[in-house]
Amino acid sequence: MLPVVLSTCVSAFAGVLPAEADAAKVERAPAVREIEVVVDGSYRPDRITVTEGERVRLKFVRRDRSPCTREVVFAALGIRRELPTDQPVTIELPVLSVGTYEFHCGMNMTRGVLEVVARKP
Repeated sequence: MLPVVLSTCVSAFAGVLPAEADAAKVERAPAVREIEVVVDGSYRPDRITVTEGERVRLKFVRRDRSPCTREVVFAALGIRRELPTDQPVTIELPVLSVGTYEFHCGMNMTRGVLEVVARKP
């Protein structure tokens, strides 16, 4: 009888751990912070502050019909996106190190700053 009991215990033990491990992974995954930036003659907000290691998604909504604001550029990150009028455009940012990352329109006239600050201990 011992082999049957042992087999049942091992199966039950193995069945519980993976489910708990999956739950732990889900709980530990950092949430994505979405920040809306309205483009209407300027970027609002034009200064965005995030924490290092934070997952960030920027949602640009262009209201301005000027050709100047037709695109947004994060030169230091190699990101350039077209911004159609009244259509949200989402940019998933990579995890960033502490620093200041400028963004601007395609003509480099409308500008903003993404500031990444150190995580508090």
